[in-house]
Amino acid sequence: MPFTILSIDDHGLFRTGIELIVKGAFGGVNFASFASLGQALETLTAAPEIILLDLHLAGIGGHDAIPLLKLRWPGSRIIVVTSVQDEAEIARALAAGGDLAILKSEAPERLIGAIRALAPHSRGIARSHPEAQPATDAPLTGRQLEVLRHLREGHSNKAIANRLGISEFTVRGHVQLILKLLHVSSRAQAVFEAQKAGIL
Repeated sequence: MPFTILSIDDHGLFRTGIELIVKGAFGGVNFASFASLGQALETLTAAPEIILLDLHLAGIGGHDAIPLLKLRWPGSRIIVVTSVQDEAEIARALAAGGDLAILKSEAPERLIGAIRALAPHSRGIARSHPEAQPATDAPLTGRQLEVLRHLREGHSNKAIANRLGISEFTVRGHVQLILKLLHVSSRAQAVFEAQKAGIL
């Protein structure tokens, strides 16, 4: 069943790029994009399953936009998209109601994984590149499997970041997605469920 993704970002080229990535991963997805919160609220009538929200918008910024979006579409999940790796800024956005945060510099697979985690029914939609995702009930990317193996060994986010050569922020994001995809609330539970399902 088709689902709707809304992108709110004042950079047209970025919105176009995101649309190509999303449509390439999910066949039949409805994609709507707007440069401002006002345009989105005035134009879009049906509630989107996923909202991709830039924090730095002209007019009403992302932090102030999140409560308004939650008021309009309480069932929508919000993925905060930002170009600035500022822990305090991210924490404020998540506290306001954002579900996940992704840096614009991260690989497209992180965004696709986040959408799958927050809109589980999207997994059944035809994809242009089915080989990009393992055929399991809780599909994980290759990088997420790497992180999961390190979780099994008891490593901290910082240690995993050092071993994989990525930022601690990115590791934290992968861990959040793994927990959501496996429907668990702790790292230990994630390892247990992954082993039970034969993923590890």
